[in-house]
Amino acid sequence: MSANGIIQAATVIAKTTQTAVGAVLGTSGADVLNIYVNYVKGDETGVDVIVSFQRTATGTAHPQVLWSEAGGVYTLEAQKYRFAASGNAVIPVNVEAIDYVKITQGGSNNDGTPTGTLAVSYSME
Repeated sequence: MSANGIIQAATVIAKTTQTAVGAVLGTSGADVLNIYVNYVKGDETGVDVIVSFQRTATGTAHPQVLWSEAGGVYTLEAQKYRFAASGNAVIPVNVEAIDYVKITQGGSNNDGTPTGTLAVSYSME
């Protein structure tokens, strides 16, 4: 399966709440999803992008996680791709066993009124 497209045209970011970026992407049959992010910083601290996986298009979102260990106890937190300055990035995601991907964005410790924009596109192979 090969596909590409725009998930979200340049849009002002959300202040604090993680907000959906475009529609949920169906990735069944693909091996790799490349997420292309273009962030233009405004009057905000930055933006966090979180990639989540779903079994159905409307199902529960399960974020990519980072595990940390302290004293034999493992804890997890959602993996965040944090942008603190304007820039472009590619987030490659292995989606071999994933049916749907949901992308969200939200401010990172915002101390201003968001005026920055986020544009997101993708390619699948």
